[in-house]
Amino acid sequence: MAKKLIAFLSILSLFLSIPLLPANAAAKAGAKCTQAGNTEVVLGKKYTCIKTGKKLVWNKGASQSPGKNMDAREQAYNSVRLIYNANKDYSPKNDIQIISHSSVKQSEVSEIGNRTTNVLKFFGDEAASINFHIVIGDNENTAWMVQEFTKADPANAGGHAEWGAWFKGNLNSGNRCKLSNAGSMGTSDGSALLQFTLYPNDCTNPRDIVWKTIVEHEVVGHMQRVWSEKRDELLPCWLNEGQQVYYGSVLGTAKNFSEFKEVFSWHKRFKKEDLMTAAKRLGTGFSGVACGSQEGGYEAGRLLVEQLIYQFGHEALLSFTKAIVNTPGQDSEKWKVAFEKQFKISYDEWLEKVVPEIEKREL
Repeated sequence: MAKKLIAFLSILSLFLSIPLLPANAAAKAGAKCTQAGNTEVVLGKKYTCIKTGKKLVWNKGASQSPGKNMDAREQAYNSVRLIYNANKDYSPKNDIQIISHSSVKQSEVSEIGNRTTNVLKFFGDEAASINFHIVIGDNENTAWMVQEFTKADPANAGGHAEWGAWFKGNLNSGNRCKLSNAGSMGTSDGSALLQFTLYPNDCTNPRDIVWKTIVEHEVVGHMQRVWSEKRDELLPCWLNEGQQVYYGSVLGTAKNFSEFKEVFSWHKRFKKEDLMTAAKRLGTGFSGVACGSQEGGYEAGRLLVEQLIYQFGHEALLSFTKAIVNTPGQDSEKWKVAFEKQFKISYDEWLEKVVPEIEKREL
């Protein structure tokens, strides 16, 4: 279960799925859209959702200029960042309760709270009903953290104790300034119960680059669970972890494309097989913990999610994610049916077209 410096531990498998928006029609000038800042690329033109009076509509569109020296990675990143910037004044009404150990600096508590709020701003109305109960400690007061988890979620007392024993078993004097952790610990009165276990205050080494994305990663993970009506097991592993890693990376480094590329580079260190093999293997049936770094969901998923955003846009990806839970068919096949309905191509055919392109960019 250990995952280098920062472990994305999800004791209760808080991953994704969902149902809200129906599949959207292709964007065209003047047609209705759902969220300011969203973008779609149709027939070589990039349309942006703008507010005109009280209405949200697609603008006239701008021709894509591939000769501008901007690759697919940067285009996808910029399309998400555009929404991030457009929604920066959105005021979330979500309930965010944070409990922190006395040893944790207030600046750390504020940072985690602000980063959680920024994710909720980005998703806007899509996150309106999602609340959070967050416990923050460091790796030397995990016993206190287990007590707080159990107060908030007594039904899972055994799982919380198991986490505490696992963490204590991995901690030693040599890694106390290297071992931190974050993850979902279940729910508390319907709110996501998240934890962030930091280094002790006397540690002077900077956190790993992935710390810049980990809060966002965990928040998106719970949002997926809500969107899927608690049927996140219906989401394929690549989408489940890929969405968390991709949005976590973009939103955690939303003002700095260079840092974003560095985070993606960090995830490449876990590469186990070629992308086509991983993409076809990472469907449903994986446990929450195994799906990520153990099975390759982080590295393969982030690339596939990025490609979908580049080709079809954030809004289309979100529509696909939410549609899975209410799609007819066997549970293990729902996501493939929803994929073809949303993107007008089967998943396997899409892989044949895009994997060579992705691998060319990556390698």
